[in-house]
Amino acid sequence: MGRENKIRIHDGLKTISSPQNPLVRELLRIKREPSAGAFMIEGPHLVLAALESGAALDAVLLSPGFLARLAGGKGKEFFNSLKKAARLFEVPEPLFKRLAGTKTPQGIIARCALRQPALHDLRAKEPALIAISDGIREPGNLGALIRAADAAGADACIVTPGSAGVFSDKTLRASAGGVFHLPVINAGTEELWRYLRERKILLAAADAHAGRSIYETDLRGPLAVAFGGEASGHSPEFLAHADMLLKIPVRGRAESLNVGAAAAVVLFEAARQRTS
Repeated sequence: MGRENKIRIHDGLKTISSPQNPLVRELLRIKREPSAGAFMIEGPHLVLAALESGAALDAVLLSPGFLARLAGGKGKEFFNSLKKAARLFEVPEPLFKRLAGTKTPQGIIARCALRQPALHDLRAKEPALIAISDGIREPGNLGALIRAADAAGADACIVTPGSAGVFSDKTLRASAGGVFHLPVINAGTEELWRYLRERKILLAAADAHAGRSIYETDLRGPLAVAFGGEASGHSPEFLAHADMLLKIPVRGRAESLNVGAAAAVVLFEAARQRTS
């Protein structure tokens, strides 16, 4: 694509080429220390999810290769949507790879901010269905839990202390946009117990060694389901507060399911019971 055509198609695009650029230095800091107020998302799927959710996009960085693919049709529409939402910058491939969180970047990175609601502001539907991370430390597993909660139509995913960071690049990618589709709330355990007690929401802990199967349990009432880390399982505090322990019957030789699969099975069974 010629330079003249590029300027016409991508009017308003600025170029950053120096690693010492203030924005680049700020993005590198955010990459190391993400938070709800400033985190980075990578890839067109996550950026589109952020746009559709109304999340605050500030700066969007585009590689030359990605720009070349936006020359016409839906690509140009996507570019125009980005231009309305944020400042756009072209970044050469070597610098783009330095900013990216993946080995094979997809050509688009955005700085984003998201209002993370407080637990007491959560208005769950009736009957409530909530997923909880009980110290899931692996970002990919936490992201998979958020994705499953989103897909099953849960009201929220509550993340307790000791869990992975919600806004790390690995969690965000594994959530497949789930952080933009449902409330993901950081909350302490005392605050959580109070919230559940005041709203008469039962707490279930998914446990491979429980005596009660999810298929033999009425899951139609207000329910919060906690999932622990694959290596550590549930904390003693969660087991002490749980109203019931639930298991997924495993018929093959596998000892258990990973967090994402277990969350999907349990939450979808609760959703199925509510619509049957």
